[in-house]
Amino acid sequence: MDGGRAEGRSGARGGHGPGAMKLGTADADRTAAELATGADRLPDVRRINFRFSGRGRYLACLADHGHGRLAPEMWDLTDTGRESRELRVRDEQTPMTVPVATDDGHLLLCHIGTEGVHRVLLAVPSRDGGRPEEHELGTVLGNGLGVVAGPGGGTAAVAFATGVEQSRVLRLSGRPEPPELVTVLPDLVGGGVWLDENGTRLAVRSRTGASTAVLDLARGALEPLTGLSGDEHLLLAAPRTGALLTAARRDGAYRLGVRLLHDDRPTVFPDRLNAIEGGVTPLALSPDGRRLALAVTRRARSHLLLHDLVGDVTEESGLPGGTLFPLAHWGDTHLHLIHTTPDRPPGPITVSRRAHRIPSVPEPSRHRWAGARVHTYDGPAGAIEAVVYGEPATAAQVVIALHGGPEAAWQLGFDPLFQSLAAEGIAVVAPNQRGSTGYGAAHRDAIQGAWGGPDLADVLHLGRALGAARGPLLERPALYGASYGAYLALLAAAARPDLWTRAAVVAPFLSGRELYEDGPTTVRTMLDRLGGREEIHDDLGPRDLLRLADRLRTPLLIVHGERDPIIPVSHSRRLRDRLLRSRHHGVGPAYLEIPGAGHDPLSESDGKVVRDGLVGFLRTGTPPSA
Repeated sequence: MDGGRAEGRSGARGGHGPGAMKLGTADADRTAAELATGADRLPDVRRINFRFSGRGRYLACLADHGHGRLAPEMWDLTDTGRESRELRVRDEQTPMTVPVATDDGHLLLCHIGTEGVHRVLLAVPSRDGGRPEEHELGTVLGNGLGVVAGPGGGTAAVAFATGVEQSRVLRLSGRPEPPELVTVLPDLVGGGVWLDENGTRLAVRSRTGASTAVLDLARGALEPLTGLSGDEHLLLAAPRTGALLTAARRDGAYRLGVRLLHDDRPTVFPDRLNAIEGGVTPLALSPDGRRLALAVTRRARSHLLLHDLVGDVTEESGLPGGTLFPLAHWGDTHLHLIHTTPDRPPGPITVSRRAHRIPSVPEPSRHRWAGARVHTYDGPAGAIEAVVYGEPATAAQVVIALHGGPEAAWQLGFDPLFQSLAAEGIAVVAPNQRGSTGYGAAHRDAIQGAWGGPDLADVLHLGRALGAARGPLLERPALYGASYGAYLALLAAAARPDLWTRAAVVAPFLSGRELYEDGPTTVRTMLDRLGGREEIHDDLGPRDLLRLADRLRTPLLIVHGERDPIIPVSHSRRLRDRLLRSRHHGVGPAYLEIPGAGHDPLSESDGKVVRDGLVGFLRTGTPPSA
């Protein structure tokens, strides 16, 4: 239920030790006064589905630059100018499109169909910046389609079309020719880690047999990856030296292991590597296999750590406050990463030992978005850290934004909705209340079996504190939330209607018990694991929004995608109908159902319209037109 786009992180110390890599960043700040004027309105930017080419020469993604449509975007990572280029292809892309750049600068577009029919196209960029040549490579049938960028040499990518009990393996050359059927495997496989540099041996994840197997594309055969224990999974490889990074569950926790391909010795689980504090995500191995790049989430920011696997020592590379995406490519001279800050949309940054200047960033310098900071508020049971835009105590309006999850957190990353609010002079406070990740087990587990308990107490405390700081002449805070954050926002509005001026929510659910009855298997599993169906017995009573509807007197906007696969739209419909019957609610709720949209309508084709409607309601209380 992670509808809260909880990505980003905060600025902190980042040292450069002896021999540490240097990092290219951007200087992009904009004052609140400039933003509040509305002049020089910035384009909306959204980027998703990043993929590096096999050898890391190019990077591709899908982007929307305020036109309300997704289009392919590419970077030439050999170009020191580092500006992106949008490819004006004929068809609008969807979030289900997988763009795969090839190392000769072409682009494969794999359109994942909803009914088992997938289209594969090739776009060849023109030299003059005009429309690219487009070639229909064919259709692929299957329940799902996974794509792995290839290392070149006739293999631009490998695709896995999965059926009921088998996988068809297809080779995409990157030229205008149909996919080549390599083999049909009597197994469901996915993922993909190359074990050699010529595109022959690919380690894949088997869903029904051994955890990791090796696909020999020359023979079309699948065989076990020897040396791994039964519960050990391959994460990364350095094909040049055969170094492997694995993960296995040991003593109740996952630990990272190091071994060599074709080595009979057992996997080593380095002590210092596995003692790193925070949420650790392996990104890439250096070509010689000696060093490992790690993204480490601590509190509300990302850190880039470079770990020497031989010496089992770590150094931190200076990184501006922001978010690292779980994607990287480490070549002979550069480590390419995907990074974002509150005032810079996601894009590539480069780390190099020989960098003597700051590489450019994807956006031209004339685009300057609002910055954000991390602020710590006193809470009822300790500190509450929040990502803050603007000046909450003095801005004409302030919005408390609640993230989804609940196992998630706001971080210092680019957020189009927060930028839109800041552009209207609206301050944003996005708290990581109890239940959020990144602040230790006690903070995360505080809502185990108590959804809408300690986290609700934190939100109410913050609402009272912000209201008091703003005084009687300024509006009370407004509430915004998505998914679990929408549920929590409505609980806060019901618990203390006097604290809030209005509330806007996206994809709320009625209660843990109701969601367990209606939600998909993955959601039911999460509810069981986190105790989401347990009831709280206090003055407010069970956290059921239908039961609490008569207390919801705050002006309210409910937004839900018609085809939400996570939280059924029926939950919002039932809440709307219940509120319309409530004699206490006054004018009743504003309700906006987005045709064809899924769990996060802000990220889909009509996302800008939805976002504008939310901002307008939070600013004026005027409902958007349906």
